[in-house]
Amino acid sequence: MRRAATGAWRGRGGVPARGRPARGDNGGMSELVFVGLDLGTGGARALAVTESGALCGAGRAELGPHAVRAGGQRHEQEAENWWAAAQAALGALGDELEASGHEVAGIAVDATSGSFVPVDAEGTPVRMGLMYDDGRAAEDAEALRAASAEHRRRHGFGVSGSFALAKMRWLARNEPHVVERAALFAHQADFVVGRLTGVRGVSDLSNALKSGCDLFAGDWPDWVRAIPAVAERLPRLVAPATRVGALDADVAERVGLPAGVPVVAGATDGTAGFLASGARRPGELNTSLGTTLIFKMLDDACVTSADGAVYSHRLGEALWLPGAASNAGAGALEADDPAAADAAAAPRLPTASIAYPLVRRGERFPLPADEAEAFCDPPAPDPAERHAALLQGVAMVERLGCERLEAAAGRSVPAVYATGAASRSDVWLQLRADTLGRPVHRPASGEAALGAAILAAAGTRFASIPEAAGAMTRIEATFEPAAERGRALAALYARFLETLAERPDWPDPRQLERGAREDAR
Repeated sequence: MRRAATGAWRGRGGVPARGRPARGDNGGMSELVFVGLDLGTGGARALAVTESGALCGAGRAELGPHAVRAGGQRHEQEAENWWAAAQAALGALGDELEASGHEVAGIAVDATSGSFVPVDAEGTPVRMGLMYDDGRAAEDAEALRAASAEHRRRHGFGVSGSFALAKMRWLARNEPHVVERAALFAHQADFVVGRLTGVRGVSDLSNALKSGCDLFAGDWPDWVRAIPAVAERLPRLVAPATRVGALDADVAERVGLPAGVPVVAGATDGTAGFLASGARRPGELNTSLGTTLIFKMLDDACVTSADGAVYSHRLGEALWLPGAASNAGAGALEADDPAAADAAAAPRLPTASIAYPLVRRGERFPLPADEAEAFCDPPAPDPAERHAALLQGVAMVERLGCERLEAAAGRSVPAVYATGAASRSDVWLQLRADTLGRPVHRPASGEAALGAAILAAAGTRFASIPEAAGAMTRIEATFEPAAERGRALAALYARFLETLAERPDWPDPRQLERGAREDAR
């Protein structure tokens, strides 16, 4: 049953909280405003959000095709185009804020995870940036795995070819003349923060995860420092929401924002998206359903799994985000018009067809299975029935993933906060709530830029990140599980597990491990 709704993690930067609303130029009282800047693969998005969560300005800018070089396993982008898009998005936002009377009190930046650019001592790129999905460093990742065995044991993950660290090693081997000119390896967010503030060589624990940082110590481990040509080019590490610097006067004049505004450390786009979901209490889960299905839960400890499917980002002291990613998702749907297909499928739900929709061969989580194939059993007799089976199948995967995280973390999930493009489907969200047996909340905005704005507020105005998230997020609608349909779906879920256990290309999902928890110390 759907019901409409309306609508906190401490920053460690030593920034004093600002306890009063700002007085605008119009003589009236107005709320403080926080700016979040999200850097994606295709451009930049800036949002200005008040301390109570009201959107009061937005700006967007695209990179354009000239910014990208891609081919085969190569995916590179001109870092100067990141900066150009960031300035354009902030400039459009500044135009909207000029007459608002609000005081801009903080800025934070999020960006893609595992993307970086080598820069010289002045912050000028010495080559194009390597993006998160550049695939040329697989051999380097393999070479780093033996040295990182203890890191994998504690953190729950090892080095993969998508890691910035593997790509740094690849650069050192293949382009030593370029690396010699570099003073710093700057993650995508770090590069833009450096341009905003003039402060270079600082990164946050979230963006630094794929560069091999020790999340428990908050520093670079010895095995990373031992990599030739890499150690001396690594940034200093701080927790998200830590103050890094202030908005440079020249930049402020160009983008129409006040000089001297505090700029705080951000996070990856995935972490920022979690913050925007509204989840802020231990055990609450954010599932982002787009092409694939991404899980992130809030916990007070690092949660891992032996198979490496579950690992945790760290936000700050006693703040962790255990998560995982599935290859199931909306990318497996076949309808040209999803809304019309949802309407046609709704009367068919629940359906007797058991499906596991995959966007490609193999699964990562909740059941790591490299050779697994998608299936629908029995085959659906018509398009409406097949669409219903695929919607239901993704909901089943979501429940299994939720249970897997509960088993790993040793705690129950009281509610799910749904983001991603597919969260706009009321039919699907109600089905997901009925399948999960838990309320599913849809936030008014799940944008990563909002999550960055929350970090800006946590580092300057609020006592903690959860407090900022609680004040600045709003729930647009809540879908309560329906008891009668939930019972029918519980029986189908048992069949879903049995079907998986019987298939030779899938492991038995009923053998859930408890996982491991480790406090930072």
